[in-house]
Amino acid sequence: MSRDRCRTKTLRDRWTALAIFGLVLLVGMPSHAQTIYRYTDRDGSVVLTDKPPKGVKAEPVVAGTPAAALPPAEAVERAGSGLPPGSMTAEEAIRQRDRQLDDVVKTVEKRDAERERERQKRLQEAERLEAQAREPMPATRENRQRQYELLQEAQRLRQTE
Repeated sequence: MSRDRCRTKTLRDRWTALAIFGLVLLVGMPSHAQTIYRYTDRDGSVVLTDKPPKGVKAEPVVAGTPAAALPPAEAVERAGSGLPPGSMTAEEAIRQRDRQLDDVVKTVEKRDAERERERQKRLQEAERLEAQAREPMPATRENRQRQYELLQEAQRLRQTE
């Protein structure tokens, strides 16, 4: 064999490998898989096809089953929604999800409002305790201890969240 012919065959083999690799990538997913055959024609060129001609010895390169054809849009429209019982359209699913989100938002708003009411009650109680601690009373050890405890309790109520 001459050098040019060897080089051509090597290039052809490389291109064939690249084509096979590309086909494997394109057809590699199981839902789109179909059988691809490889054979050599009379000129010595490698041919990849999904339907080899009769009388040619072709070997499968990528094996699989053809993907199911999608029905035409007109057939789908004529058949109606075609949804199985109990299923819903995308719009219905979105509306249902929106209702669920609205329910969550309402629950969070109620919880936040209740927390705010409790916070206001605590602040009012803290103010009442501070006012009671500031009332004039005889300066005895017990009274000072009581004032200190009232101020501590007021501070604890203010810091509680």
